Amino acid sequence: MDYRRLKIIFIIILLSTACDWFNPREAEKPSEGESEWQEPISPSIVISNLERAFEGGNIYNYSSSLSRDFIFYGDPADSPYVEPGSFNDWDYDVEKEVATKIFNTFVRINLYFENSLKDSTGTYATFYEIYSMNLESLDSTVIAVGLAQFQLALDSTNLWSIIEWRDFRTDSIYIDWGILKANTR
Repeated sequence: MDYRRLKIIFIIILLSTACDWFNPREAEKPSEGESEWQEPISPSIVISNLERAFEGGNIYNYSSSLSRDFIFYGDPADSPYVEPGSFNDWDYDVEKEVATKIFNTFVRINLYFENSLKDSTGTYATFYEIYSMNLESLDSTVIAVGLAQFQLALDSTNLWSIIEWRDFRTDSIYIDWGILKANTR
């Protein structure tokens, strides 16, 4: 009988010291799908947000970099590499859907904007970004390089967003972002 009581007391002591029932637990680390976001008060912040969101696979931050009136244009030189009409009617909803598919396909995305030429008029800005990216899935790696022309605009709340994106192929060996997106659509 005493052995049984001792066993119960030991179990109670063990449970009470092993678990901290009444204090909050330590917060979990953020998931890898999150990315840093800054209020888009300048065109360059929008481009940085887009880059970080794409690398982090964060569709909310990615789509927040785009205007609801967003339009994407692929390079006409890409037509031999994509289905006919792939770039037709490419708006905000299509871009968000395609980006989501890309984020779900690749486990690691590294995007690097090399050089930027900027032209700004006060409420509009144009950025020319030479990019390279490495996209890794479980069974393959895709490399894309090219030139992205981003047209940005200031909205009524004094925040910037991308209203138009034109993609251009700069390399005969690698695909560009437009081909990647069109083949994902």
